[in-house]
Formats: sequence, structure tokens, C-alpha cells
Amino acid sequence: KQQEFALQQNCSSIATDRGGKMATGACILERDFNADVLVTWVYPEISPELRSIFMRKCGLKEMENKPAKIFGRYRDTWYYILSAPVSALGDGVSIPDASAISVVVLAEEFWPEKYFGLSRVLMSQFVDGGGSGTSVLTSMLSVTLRGECKSKSGEEFALSQYRDVKSAYMKPPIKEIINKFGIETILIYIAMLLKKRIVVVCPDVSSLLEITRTIPQFVLKRLDWSILYPYVGMTEDELEDISNDKTHFVAGFTDSSISVREELYDLIVDVPSGSITVASHASEFFAMGKVHKEIAMFMVNSAQDDEVSQQNLLKELVGRTDMLLEGLNKLASPSEHDEAKKVVTMEAIKARKMPASMHNFLYNLASAEGMLASQVLPTAN
Repeated sequence: KQQEFALQQNCSSIATDRGGKMATGACILERDFNADVLVTWVYPEISPELRSIFMRKCGLKEMENKPAKIFGRYRDTWYYILSAPVSALGDGVSIPDASAISVVVLAEEFWPEKYFGLSRVLMSQFVDGGGSGTSVLTSMLSVTLRGECKSKSGEEFALSQYRDVKSAYMKPPIKEIINKFGIETILIYIAMLLKKRIVVVCPDVSSLLEITRTIPQFVLKRLDWSILYPYVGMTEDELEDISNDKTHFVAGFTDSSISVREELYDLIVDVPSGSITVASHASEFFAMGKVHKEIAMFMVNSAQDDEVSQQNLLKELVGRTDMLLEGLNKLASPSEHDEAKKVVTMEAIKARKMPASMHNFLYNLASAEGMLASQVLPTAN
């Protein structure tokens, strides 16, 4: 215990010097032979709220014969949970009093492939060490000091393998979502473009995680995955986390009862039924014109065309988004409060001969881009 405490102190100070990206935290959960789940090791410390979330989401109680991966976010902390029955960890492997284990890695960024890569090594070290948390901490310290770690059984992790976080953004193909929801996919695009609240419902956690992490690709030019809450529980603390002053997010739920909480979302994507529904209070934001229908048909046709790659589809979608934003900028004029900033008024929009639906869409787009006069504050003298 004294050795483990000393290592924790060293790792903590070094992590602070280096920014703490790879040493945010970790913990081990174990299921005993009575099917009780306990947090058995923590570094450096974890809030009671996070402990409760890990206990709920690790899946150890119902786990049978195969490993499982879960990732999510609570407040500003990303967590990556790798769980496995001890029987699946290799012949002759045993951990005292444990029938299944979870390794949780905490981080400040969204990058599942990177942190599951680390969690695999930590799990291997935990097993090799006979269930010792000290061996896990040693690996974390190695990453902090040398940018890499290796378990006794040969599992390796190196930061040098993960140089560009954009690779995490491009992993799931957007074509799968478009083919699933067809022409209604345009509602997801509009919700993303106008920075609305999107809820995704899917009972299968693995599918839910893939779909939610893909949705920000619809407005790829923003490269904003900070809006993502891929797996949210129907508990007061987690619902409060997405509702507190948040006007734009993508949140995933396995519990379909979220659908009755219409005040929490503007658009709900129901994966099992393949349907997308606009909340009654948000219908004005989703009125469509010719340009939306053209984008919708482009997405559907491209997704069905095997000769159109994921990269080319996204490139064209970014181009069409740029055209909308360029059109908006042409309607803008310098703000009376700050001439360096351009603002858009409804009067300027209405001066263009367009259908009323496009007037409202462009005004709402200007709001999403922070280009309304009311959003530009006077500069201090």
C-alpha cells in the first residue's frame, strides 16, 4: 500500500507537469462470485457520481462470456470502460474472488480507439499482476514518462500510434445512418446545422455508441465532438448534465422512455423503428425548402452508390454547407457595436426573394453562427 501511494503521488505530479492528458484517472471494478459488483481500485480519486455511473454501466452483473466496451461522458470527463469475464482472459487466468472485471480509463478528450488501446494493456497488467492495482498504476506512470507501456504478456500501447484526433471522428461510416433513415436524414443535418438538441434511442448499446459518435460528421467543418453525450442514463444526475444550459448536443439513450421528456430535446432519432421525430415545440426550425430537398436527395443517392466513398460524400456535404454559410455571409453587414463582426437581420433576409421557409431557416442559421445583432455585445471603451 505504501508503494502504491508513492507511485500515485509521483504520477500525479508528473501528470500535472505534462498536462494530465494520459493520467486523468483509472479504476477497477470486480464482480465477485455472489454477483456483487465493487470498485476495488481507484487512481487518484473519483467522484461519487462517477462511481455510481460506472457501477450502472459497466455491465458486470449481466455479463456472460464476451468482453464489452462502453464509452460515455459526464460533465467534462470522458470515460472508457472495458469489461470481460475472467474466463475469457486466457487459460488458467484467475483473479482472487472475481468472476469478471472492468477497467475504466478517464480522459479529457473523445478518442475511443486510443483509450481502449490503453485499457487493454491495463487489463492485461492487472491480470498479470494477480489483481494488483500497483501494476496498473505502473503502466500509467510509464505512459506519462515515456509515452508507452507494455504488459508482461506482450500487450503494448504507445502514444505515437495516435497522432491525429480527427481519425476518431471519421471511424463510423456516415452512409450507414443515411441508408437507415433515408430521406428523413435531412432532419439530422438541419438539427446539427442549427445547433439543436438531438436524442438518439437504441436498446443495443454497441449500436447506440456507433450512431451517436457518427452524427457530428453531418457538419464536419465544425469538428465539434464536445457536443457528444453518447450514452446517458435516465437518472437525475445524468439528465441534469445534458439539460443544464445546453442548447446543442447529441445524446444517446437505451431507455425509450426519454421520448416523453420532450422538453429535453428538439429532435429524437428512434433507431429500432427507423424514424425521426421533431419535438412539437421545435417544428418551426425544421420547415424545409428546395435547398434542403436537394441536400436530402444528394445524401440518399450518394449513400446508395458504392462508387461514392465516405470521404467524397463528406467532402461534398462540407461543400454544400459552405455554400449555405457563404450565402448567409452575403446578407451580413458590419455590427454597429463592432465593425469587425458581421451580423444578419431579418430585414436583410426578407429583402431577398425567397420562400418564407428559407427566411426562417437563414435567420435560425445566423443565430446558430452567432451572427444576430442581439448576439454581438458592445465593445468596452
